[in-house]
Amino acid sequence: MACPYFMPERRLQSDWPFPRRLPLGAGWAGTCSAPGHEGVQPGEEELKSGCNMGYAKACKRLPAERSADAVRFALGEEREGILHVLFVCEREHLPAGHGELLYEKASKQWLRRHDNPCVQRMAECYVQAQMERRADLKLET
Repeated sequence: MACPYFMPERRLQSDWPFPRRLPLGAGWAGTCSAPGHEGVQPGEEELKSGCNMGYAKACKRLPAERSADAVRFALGEEREGILHVLFVCEREHLPAGHGELLYEKASKQWLRRHDNPCVQRMAECYVQAQMERRADLKLET
């Protein structure tokens, strides 16, 4: 579950114990998009304890009035080269919204995108990490 105000930009190489188990499938560096703090680059500790993990109530940039505390992703089914990417927004550990995004693997295009640029970028990072993981698994067999 990543912070809903986190805009991931690039991989964050750090001492994650199990990076593939992270909510976005890897650690990411990026910027904050919370109102009044757009473009702020969190430090590595903030990225590790909050931005990549969600529920960062200690974050001074997190708005008091917000629709979600975290965003969670999962891969749904893949049919005819179309990957169904499921997401859930959570507020106080309860569902606050959900949906399905569609990604066409052959063209590497999103057929159904999220309206929120941060959530969409998180979905892109999640899919990228999952596709790399699948490729790694194929190489191992």
